[in-house]
Amino acid sequence: MKLLSSTVRIFSFCILVVLPIAVRLRAQSSSPDALYRDAMAADQQGNVQRAISLYEELIKLQPGSVEARTNLGVALAHVGRYGDAVAQYREALKRDPENAIVRLDLALAWYKQAEFEQAAHGLEELRRDHTDSQQTLYLLADCYLRLGRYREAVGLLRPAYEVNPDDRAVDYALGTALIRDGQIQAGEVIIDRILKSGEGADVTLLMGAAQLAGGEYKNAAATIHKALDLDASLPGAWSLYGRALLPAGKNEDAKTAFRRAIEADPNDFDANLHLGSMLRHDSSLEEAAPLLERALRLRPASIQARFQIGALNLVRGKLDTARKDLEQVERELPDFQEVHVQLASLYARLNLRADSRREREIILKLNEKAREKGPQPDP
Repeated sequence: MKLLSSTVRIFSFCILVVLPIAVRLRAQSSSPDALYRDAMAADQQGNVQRAISLYEELIKLQPGSVEARTNLGVALAHVGRYGDAVAQYREALKRDPENAIVRLDLALAWYKQAEFEQAAHGLEELRRDHTDSQQTLYLLADCYLRLGRYREAVGLLRPAYEVNPDDRAVDYALGTALIRDGQIQAGEVIIDRILKSGEGADVTLLMGAAQLAGGEYKNAAATIHKALDLDASLPGAWSLYGRALLPAGKNEDAKTAFRRAIEADPNDFDANLHLGSMLRHDSSLEEAAPLLERALRLRPASIQARFQIGALNLVRGKLDTARKDLEQVERELPDFQEVHVQLASLYARLNLRADSRREREIILKLNEKAREKGPQPDP
């Protein structure tokens, strides 16, 4: 019995000694410095999920750590969790609002989410403080192009072009912005300069875009097709090709081109808008809806996308929503006949007979004006 009692006492003593040591060791391995080292090591080894877990644990211990939140944001963005990354960058900026690296990371996260308005706003602020950054210049220019803010893209890029006319990325973006803004001759000057360094798929596409903007649809289709033969993965090429095919009535080929464009870039505004519009006309509403909704999300100020959504909602019986969208289009484009056609139908379905009659009278006046002045522009 004495031996057993002594053994129990020794065992109990060992537990009392070993447990505090284990607790201390675990506490040391979970200290902020150790967690940070482990998270960085996991990140560098490509184990991003473990890095995320460790950074999250670190932030519980040090919620004010800008570096930990920034690194966590980068890791979250790496696995496509851009919304969560945005939240971390915002928290970091509350503690260090002038941190240029975090501000750029935040803009990039917005950009990756296709929230181009938000990204552009952040990049504009960043460029006011860091005008020499080429990365923010390229990103902001691309945001403007994606948003259809072509005049602003020209204003942003022209000074950079004048300083360094041999920067092909700036040349190409400026040429694209000029052409999409309707400044075709100025865009052709840029094309000629690029051609001096050799013809490639990108400049061929730019030439096709200029032809398309100038109404040379057949030539544009041929030129853009040539660009696609040179590089079928060229950004924006399939979308432009689809647009060039539409005036010739090659609707099925255009649909195929727009689908290819969306496969390459789900956030291609033109492809989403045009394919969605065509599917709406074909009464393929279930397929059209997400495309048109994405187009409007990509360019919230787009009157074309707003009209298509309004027309879609009218067919789907969402009359109040359709009315809001279509009346907004009417205010901005009072001479666009198709919106009056849609509103006449909408008001009739809402039993607003006087309003429907007024819209039909406007249509008659616009028809008369069209006979005198020629066809009206599409919105």
